[in-house]
Amino acid sequence: MERERARRPRLAYLGGTMHPPILSRRTVDRLPGHEIARGDGGDVILQAFHWNLVKTRGTGTMDGRAESWYRVLTDMAEQVAALGFTIVYLPPPWRDDSEWQSGERSGGGEGYFWHDFDLDSRYGSKAELTALVTKLHALGVRVIVDVVINHRDKSRMREDVWEWPGPCWAVGGHDTGGGFDRGENDLALDYPVVHARIRAAMNELLEECGVDGYRWDFVWGYSVEDVIALLEETPKAPYFSMGEYWQGDPTRPDDPMIERYGTHERARIVGWACDTRSCAYDVLLKKQVQTADPRNLRLGLNASRRRGDREVAVTYVDNHDTGASPSCAAGSGQRHWECPPHFKSSAYAFVLSMPGTPSVYWPDCFDWGMREEIAALIAARQRAGIVAASEWTDLCDAHSGFAGIVQDAHGKDALALSIGSDYTGPGAGWVVAHEKRGEWTVWVREGLSG
Repeated sequence: MERERARRPRLAYLGGTMHPPILSRRTVDRLPGHEIARGDGGDVILQAFHWNLVKTRGTGTMDGRAESWYRVLTDMAEQVAALGFTIVYLPPPWRDDSEWQSGERSGGGEGYFWHDFDLDSRYGSKAELTALVTKLHALGVRVIVDVVINHRDKSRMREDVWEWPGPCWAVGGHDTGGGFDRGENDLALDYPVVHARIRAAMNELLEECGVDGYRWDFVWGYSVEDVIALLEETPKAPYFSMGEYWQGDPTRPDDPMIERYGTHERARIVGWACDTRSCAYDVLLKKQVQTADPRNLRLGLNASRRRGDREVAVTYVDNHDTGASPSCAAGSGQRHWECPPHFKSSAYAFVLSMPGTPSVYWPDCFDWGMREEIAALIAARQRAGIVAASEWTDLCDAHSGFAGIVQDAHGKDALALSIGSDYTGPGAGWVVAHEKRGEWTVWVREGLSG
């Protein structure tokens, strides 16, 4: 372990707090390399879970089915593949038996306060997870899992019991990034025991379960070097890696991303993605989705004139944190930043038609009646050959609302989009692929077959 740890850039104390050094592009390029984990450019992600799936004790879904969630997904794998999804994103896989109460809201077991590296979780067993991955692979679909590495439930662990406070924790040790909640559950990720155990647990997911990559939870809570090291030290190169940097405050004193990349939010999101050779959530686009103004949608990373911005952007309308979840006794989900309901269809038309790597939230597709239009939009995207780095022509200055033409991977105009706009399409040689009358229309060039 000391050899691996020595390969990582040293951290320096500044005012008694651990901060990573500011890395220039030249410095990062000299770090031991790992393969770029951004898929093939043509991926469409399905977030295959929501907040309210496991609100009962033990394994099983909240609606009372006897099957585990992994088993439910295995049975639905053909449907998922037929809809055009190429990556399935699964919830945190480690055991979480936590319970919490906040006013009228309650929960626990979602995976975000895991306490054990045991893969027999409320979502299903390790064997069921492996069977799900195998089934999806047979259908040409890859799998990534949500990994929560900067914190855990400090009070319980059947094995790997790390005394708290102590060197394995931010409390009694140190933290390599901003604190989660009050920081009392944060792990000291660059402490050898912690780093080695997390590395082994992540490698188990890749090697023994066959998963293809990770979604990194809450990445401002740990340093970029932590992610670089864990990606470098995997025996199998991940296919896809994406991080959640959801921190708009440019003055927060415990955010190492500000010191590394500066106060501009775009620079922090793209900088993290470039240095880790991963993708990152397009939080800038999400902010514009919240305005419900079609013209503002062109302000996201995925519509940037910079190819690098588009390549790293994972676009989304809602997820388990921002949106609602199918109702149960514990409430209706997190709803921290929910897409305005009247704008949701238009938002999906945008993310599924434009550059970036789009991600679809499970309830929107399978619980709330949007399956047909989501399927049609994915089909149009794939028929037109739109990829994450696609160029596009902005027509908004000549029209109301949003209007644009997107190119395929070869630089040919292939898809046109109008949202809340007087733009009526590119004319002869184009056909309507799908539309929601009065809201949006998608055209593709005639003769395209995907």
